[in-house]
Amino acid sequence: MLEKSGELFKKHGIKNLTMDDVAKELGMSKKTIYTFVENKAELVKLTMQNYLNEERTQLEAILKPSKNSVDEMIQMISYFFNQVREFNPSALNDLQKYYPETWEIYNEYRFHFMLNRIVENLENGVKQGVYRNGLNADIISKIYIAGVDILINQFLFPSNEYVFIDTYKEYLNYHLRGIVSPKGLKFLEQHNLFKS
Repeated sequence: MLEKSGELFKKHGIKNLTMDDVAKELGMSKKTIYTFVENKAELVKLTMQNYLNEERTQLEAILKPSKNSVDEMIQMISYFFNQVREFNPSALNDLQKYYPETWEIYNEYRFHFMLNRIVENLENGVKQGVYRNGLNADIISKIYIAGVDILINQFLFPSNEYVFIDTYKEYLNYHLRGIVSPKGLKFLEQHNLFKS
């Protein structure tokens, strides 16, 4: 139920998706859903917790076999590309505006688990020579995380004009090319991550 609800919220946004819509897509009655959750806010919260737990597990499995920090970042990005393929940016806007408790859970994940992974990646990449010397891992990691807020901004990138995955690819290409060393750039270009 949580996995399917997550797919629906990701694709359609949260505010405009009713519990009737969710019940219909799940092939069950609203009454049945309400035996598991008290209301839509609880469904949104549990769905987010489930999604973040799954993502953490997936990322930890993906990152173990990487060759270097650029490879690790490429694997993370590839995973995220698959996750956001049908992503509707209004889902995060809805979360921020209408579900502050769940937004806080999302931010806790972003600014702790993800931030720490990115700082670690940056620091290791500098030691490996694939990221440029002298970069400030604390600043770069926070810019990277906060960049998602810019990408979902409907004033800058309205959904009817921009496909989220396209803006996301440009942002990631911009980010990686700003931090890689010549050695890292060579590795990045060999993998042709940003091809259309």
